[in-house]
Amino acid sequence: MPRPDNTGPSAMDDAGLVFNTWCSKSVSLGVRVLRRAVAAALFLLLLLPVFAVVFHYLHGNPGFPSREGMRRFLESQYVPGIGLLRASTHTYPDNVTVYIANDNVLAAKALAVLGSPLSSRVQSVLDSEYGGGWNGKIDILVGKSIPDMFYAPINNSVIRWVDGYRIAWERPDRSRPMKDWYMYSDLLVYRALNSLLSGHLWDAEKCFLNLTKMWDGYGFHDNAFRIDDKTGLPVYYVYKCALFVYLYKALVYAGSTVVDEYNGIYRRCLDIIAHSQSPVYGGIYTSYTVENGVVIVLKEGSYDMNTETTSIVALALYSDYPKYIGRRALES
Repeated sequence: MPRPDNTGPSAMDDAGLVFNTWCSKSVSLGVRVLRRAVAAALFLLLLLPVFAVVFHYLHGNPGFPSREGMRRFLESQYVPGIGLLRASTHTYPDNVTVYIANDNVLAAKALAVLGSPLSSRVQSVLDSEYGGGWNGKIDILVGKSIPDMFYAPINNSVIRWVDGYRIAWERPDRSRPMKDWYMYSDLLVYRALNSLLSGHLWDAEKCFLNLTKMWDGYGFHDNAFRIDDKTGLPVYYVYKCALFVYLYKALVYAGSTVVDEYNGIYRRCLDIIAHSQSPVYGGIYTSYTVENGVVIVLKEGSYDMNTETTSIVALALYSDYPKYIGRRALES
């Protein structure tokens, strides 16, 4: 019988050859798959900024104004010789006017929210010299109930002069009730918040819905709305956006579902507020306009940052007052 030829390839050798070939192809395939996976991952990384922008506009996550910036601005408005804050930076006469209310009543609480030691000094002056400085209107923004009726302010609010500054106090003239108060967006907010504080959710929701009817896509077009004489463009007020945000949050804490349909206004207001903060001084500019569908913050001439607007923004975005007022309605 002839002997097997051990010099040729055996069955084992064939199996090894097949195995090696398979391994080689598998490694090659694995490398290609890995390369594609890496390429896909890099592509996704490049798309992340796009996804972030899309998420911002679909779900709303606008940037908030800097707390530190607002605190820095409010502290810069402090007049040591008077112990209170002046109204604005450069527009006359507000740059030499110290308003008891609305400005300093709100600023005392806003400074506390922002962690400033000036808060206690301002509050001490308000309490000792002006009985707290209340005016039966903006008091509700710091959790104090207000009367059911609104009144036009006293014509001459200046009460005295100190070191070249006018001390003014906006108080109600009770001989002039405002029967058309519901035509003003800020008064609708104050009424709604007072209703929540009193446990009347239905009345607060009614005011809120009337407020939303004043929204024209860019701001609140109420009885105080005006057109700039020089430019012919509309002038909107940032503080009204802040008041909307404040009320919206309070209603959410009250368990209201009415607000759900108006999240778009809420997000738009937040965006406008964020863009209205001065990157240098930290204050919030009071006004903005719209030209060709673009929101433009007004910063020149008679337009300025001021204490009142900055304080309202701080209270609306960073304080617990909306939560406190909303929860009061929920408890009732």
